[in-house]
Amino acid sequence: MPTAALTLESVTRRFRAGVPGCSAEVTALTEVSLQVARGECVGVAGGAGAGKTTLLMCAAGLFAPDAGSVRSARCAYASAHGIAHPFLGLRASLEFAASVRELEGDSTEPDIDSLLARTGLSELGRSRIGTLTPGMRVRAVVAHLLLGAPQLLCIDDPLSALSVAERLQFASLLRALGSDGVAVILSTRDPALCDGITNRVVLLQGGRIIEAPRARRTLEINVGAPRMAATALSARLPSVMRRGRAVRVALDRISAEEVLAACVALGISVTGSRVINVRQPPGRVAEHDTESHQG
Repeated sequence: MPTAALTLESVTRRFRAGVPGCSAEVTALTEVSLQVARGECVGVAGGAGAGKTTLLMCAAGLFAPDAGSVRSARCAYASAHGIAHPFLGLRASLEFAASVRELEGDSTEPDIDSLLARTGLSELGRSRIGTLTPGMRVRAVVAHLLLGAPQLLCIDDPLSALSVAERLQFASLLRALGSDGVAVILSTRDPALCDGITNRVVLLQGGRIIEAPRARRTLEINVGAPRMAATALSARLPSVMRRGRAVRVALDRISAEEVLAACVALGISVTGSRVINVRQPPGRVAEHDTESHQG
């Protein structure tokens, strides 16, 4: 049984209004229990106000729970959009952060060259933070988090601004960290973004963990005119969704071969296809959709 990097047991966290004389109170987390093993990557998905950031900050020890308990390995937290000093070079920002940690009493002596290599940023040491692409910035966030040699990384919203290629690079980095025993817990609004990145996803709603999103086998096809193709296919097939330049068809009641045969019959030119698992929140009903729709 893998050793746990994080254990939350019945954690409740409330926030009170900072207005004198006002007793208003909001419960951000209600009896949340979650365990993350060493080397595991877990996604926490939910809409705005679901409690994702509060959960990560409780996990990192930045918020104390009002009830329940939190046990974690050496941990580091950051927002994926939170690196300060955009005019500093990447190496300079890491050296500055390391000096601040030293002043705060951290005796860890980070190897900046090793951190840059580990995160795939060796060639960008002199590049200003503000000029980096979203994918580079997320890896720079990870480099900053690794300064203290943590065993658990809590990263808030790292996936929303990444391209497909950047998500693949980020996934490769997280797998490498996992093989070194580093656990990661990250938040996202869209559980589908976690496909191929996290080991599992938990769904947070109203401060409570509910049933995990279901994975649906889906055929993704690349076509020249996705809007027209989605419109034509939706007249024949269930659960047709357009996502960017691709069209997705859920394989709940139809096979991939039948979908491709329908494309041939309709004169739709398919340049590529693959079967993927798309996570959906529980209770979501498949729809005929010819507009851009999150799968």
